[in-house]
Formats: sequence, structure tokens, C-alpha cells
Amino acid sequence: MTPLPGDRTSRSAQLTRDGELDARQAADDAYLEGLGYKPQLSRKLGHFSAFALQFGTIAPIGGIVFTFAVGLVAVGPAMFWPWLVAGGLQILIALCVAEACSAYPIAGGAYNIVSRLGGTFLGWQTGWWIELAHIFSLASSCIALVPVILSWFGASVGHWGLVGAAAGLILISTLINIASVRFSTRFVNAGVIATLTACVLVTVGVAVALAFGDAPVHSADYLFTTDGTVKGSLLLPLLYAALLPCIVLNGFDVSGNTSEETKDAARTVPRAMVRANLGSYGFGTVVILLLILAMGRVTDTLAGVQPVTFILDPVLGHGLAKIFEGLAVLGLFVSAVVLQLAGARVLWAQARDNKLPFGSRFSSLNKERVPAFAVWVTAGVAVLSTLWSSLYVVLIAMTVVLWVAGYGALLTVMWLGKLRGTVPTAAFRVRGWRVVFPLTIAWSVLLCVVLVHQNPRQVGVGLLIAFIAGIVVYALSPARRSGRRTAGPVSADPNPPTGHSL
Repeated sequence: MTPLPGDRTSRSAQLTRDGELDARQAADDAYLEGLGYKPQLSRKLGHFSAFALQFGTIAPIGGIVFTFAVGLVAVGPAMFWPWLVAGGLQILIALCVAEACSAYPIAGGAYNIVSRLGGTFLGWQTGWWIELAHIFSLASSCIALVPVILSWFGASVGHWGLVGAAAGLILISTLINIASVRFSTRFVNAGVIATLTACVLVTVGVAVALAFGDAPVHSADYLFTTDGTVKGSLLLPLLYAALLPCIVLNGFDVSGNTSEETKDAARTVPRAMVRANLGSYGFGTVVILLLILAMGRVTDTLAGVQPVTFILDPVLGHGLAKIFEGLAVLGLFVSAVVLQLAGARVLWAQARDNKLPFGSRFSSLNKERVPAFAVWVTAGVAVLSTLWSSLYVVLIAMTVVLWVAGYGALLTVMWLGKLRGTVPTAAFRVRGWRVVFPLTIAWSVLLCVVLVHQNPRQVGVGLLIAFIAGIVVYALSPARRSGRRTAGPVSADPNPPTGHSL
């Protein structure tokens, strides 16, 4: 079912065939072949591993601990309400992406889905944006971890020391990822179990301490105040505070990127996505509520080296507060490992479709069926990104807007495809999709505007460079240079190159 180059009839025929597929009926490999791909990766991931990958990406405790100040600076204690509303909208995006990955359980996630429904160019750019988001997030996570880890030993470093230490963390993540899928997922599973268990215990401890301890506790009225952080209109500050759940709840198609390595992917992947995102949203809501109610003055909290640790110190005691901080560090590093894993799968999927320079290298698999070359490339680009560590906040903003733009493209083509009847019948479907999809698209557009508006010069220029680089790399791809203009992804070569071992 390979579309003919440049033939509009072929693309129409492909979409018609896609619309006739039913993910509820076919077995994994048979369905993948129905989508035009020969199975190459090893299906070793089960239900918990798929959940752990998605939950590990979100890392709600790590995300909240390291970005809590985003909401606090914007509107103070009232940050709870933007978290609640914007977080709910992010969950709607997760539901829509879950249906998309159920209909198209293919490695590469959003890249492949948009390529099939929106055309090769838009699909390739979507994949480029999301893989950059994965790589930048890997870099920014490691940058954030270094000062906290060093503070445990009473040490600090300058710019080059920070770059070197972050590069060391990226190297560890890389070695975990190239070992094998089984090893990397076991590491993620163990990290998720540890953080889930311990963080639940710590959260219960905070609730008990606030209810029965001597630490002062704010009433619910405190949630409706800004504690002097806002002068004038609340509109923009509330929108800026709404970026917190968007930073924490993202990377929606990460487990979708491992669909070809997941058993019963059309059902397992979307369920994992929904459970991980709902669990993170609910858990994050409780944690943020407790932190705000236990917080002292906003100015004092923001002046602390680590705001969340500063809040918890008088409530739990210094030792337990540091344990919570340590769990956040573990969670964020697990997230970095998963993001690198997913980013490498996007590169591999693009190379398999002959849409990437040096495609034979990127599409190669080592003896453990891992795209090791793609993993090493993500590591190299991430290390280069750490050189920009002085613009850490800009790097985070760029990461989020690239994710938002990529998923916005996915949501749009999925909605149009469902209206036209060209999307396969998914094993997981969103109720009320005619309303939910347009709502999430509008929310994605608003987020992009707010993110760029917050720092138009640096974020805007950074995004422009990323988009231009994407066009250049796309123009250099083998299919493009040879004049092939496919309307969507092409089937894999029946004898793909897999001989390179790294």
C-alpha cells in the first residue's frame, strides 16, 4: 500500500483504505501491515510499562517542584485556579491524542499520524517540532537537576561546570536507552514505582501535618488572593499561570511512540495515556493545594533556593522535605530518560520513511532492536542545547510551544479526518469529539500566542530558527532530493538496513 509519488489519487486511495481499517479487530502486526509498515521492533512492553513511560514523562512531582514558581510569580496563591482549568483542558488534549494513537499505533506518533492525514510536509514538520521538544526537554531537565544535586553536597558550579554536569546526566540517560528496551523500561518502571509510593506517603504526611500539626495553615479564602503579586488586570497573569499545567502535563504521545514495541498497542497505549494523565492531574491538584495552604509569604517562598522545599521544611521537617526533593530529582531524571527514548523513535520513524538525511544510519537497529544511532544523536543535540543554559526559561518556553504546535497540528488533522471518515476506527474513542476536538484546537492556538507573547523576542526568534532548520533538513532528505513527493508516509523497505550495531 505504498502511495505513488506525487499522485493525488494515490493519497485519496490511502485515506480511503485507512478509513476502512478497524483497530478493534486486527492483531498488532497485521494491523501495522495494514497501515503499510513491516514490523521491525520487538513487542516487549505491557500495560504497566506503557503507563510508566507516559507517567514517567509527565513526572508530576518533578514538574511541580521545579516549575511551581511559574504560577506563584504570576498570580500568587490564586495559581490553583489556572492549574485546575488549564489542567482540565490539557486532559482533553490527552484524550484526543489517545484516540489518534489508538487509530494509528505506529512508531513516531504524531509525525506519522499528521503525515497520513495532513500530507508529508506538515507531518514531517510536526515530527521535527516534537522531536526538538523532546531533546530540549531532555537538556532543560538535566540543567535543572544539576544545581539541586550539587546543593546536597554544598557545591556550586559556573556555566561550564553546569554544562559538563548536565552532559554527564545526558550520557547516563543515553547508556540506559541503548542497553535494550527491556532494560530502559525496567529502569523507568522502578523509578515510577518508587516515586509513586514515596510521594503518596509524603503527600499523606503533609495532609496529616497540616491537619494535626502546629504549622500555620491558610483557609480556603487564601486561594482567591494574589498576595500582592498582581498590580492591575488579572487576565494576562492568569494566562501566564496557566502555563504551569502545560509545562507539567505534556508529551502526550510518548507511549504512542513505542506503539510498535507494545503488546495490543491499539488498546494498551491509549489506556496508558489516559490513566497516566488523569493520575498526574489529580495527584498534582492535591499537591499544589497542600503547598499553597502550607505556604508562608509569597516573597519569602520565591526567595528560597527551592520554593517547594522551603514550604515543606517547617511542615515535615528538614529531613523529610529533602527526601521529597530527592524524589522530585529522581522523577525528573526518569522523565529525561523517557523523553530521549521517544525522541529517538521519532527520528527512527522519519528515517524509515526515507525522510531524513543519513536515513540508513538513523533507521538502523542494534542487536537489541534499539535505534541506537538515533539515541546518540539526540544526546549530542541535547548537550549542544545545554550551552544555552543561561536562557533556561526561554528553552522551557520553546519546548512547550513546540509541543503545543505539534499537537495542535495533530488535533486539527484528526478532527478533519474524522469529519471526512478517513480515520481508522480506533479501539479508544472520545465521546463528544465534534465539540472536544475544536475546543482543544482553540486552546492550543491560545497557548502558542501566550507563550510567544511572554517573551516575543527570544522565544519568537528561537522558534523561527527551529522552523527554518526544519525546512532545511526536510529539503535535504533523500526522498525530497530524489524528487519523490509522497502525500504521506511510505511503507517500509521490506529489507530495511539493520546491520549497524552501536
